[in-house]
Amino acid sequence: MSAAPDLDYVRIINQARLELETAGNPSYVVVVVDGDSQAHLAPMVYATVGPASDHASRLNRAAFETGERVVIVSRSAAGRRAMFTVVEPRTMRKLHQRLEVIEETFAEIDAAI
Repeated sequence: MSAAPDLDYVRIINQARLELETAGNPSYVVVVVDGDSQAHLAPMVYATVGPASDHASRLNRAAFETGERVVIVSRSAAGRRAMFTVVEPRTMRKLHQRLEVIEETFAEIDAAI
């Protein structure tokens, strides 16, 4: 087994961002990263990690032979902060974590300018 290639975690998170933000809080999506470092999102976004992990395990068996990598990307938000996490599905080891501030418009704040 060769060493795992480095993944562009920020690119993977940005490609999954819209689906994760739209799905609610928390949300999990399985991503297959091919040999050209292109991320391909699974068509289903999950509300819990269990089904996402099961789906990733099934995909991981086929991906191992083709050299692809399977990861789970999650998003959870609390208050004005959002956390994106990329984990390895077999061990659930955290590979990367990104903390962001959720921006609000003046209309959302509903306060005087």
